Amino acid sequence: MAAAEKTDKTQSNAWAWPAGILLGLVIGISSFGAAVGVPFGVAIGIAFAIAFGGIRNRTQGHTDAGDPQGDGNTRRHDAGQGGEA
Repeated sequence: MAAAEKTDKTQSNAWAWPAGILLGLVIGISSFGAAVGVPFGVAIGIAFAIAFGGIRNRTQGHTDAGDPQGDGNTRRHDAGQGGEA
């Protein structure tokens, strides 16, 4: 029985976090030393992890919490339609 092929929805990007943090630590410690390099390395490592795909995209059908109609427009939908106060 063959293993099911992974699609974009099921593929894990968990590797991005340790790879990003380690890369950031290497850059930070080699550039600034241990005291300043570790916090800098963790910060830049998080940026690398996000760039490598550590954060998944929202699936279709989900809307922002502040957008009840789901059209990306957060201003009042009835504004400017006169007569209502």
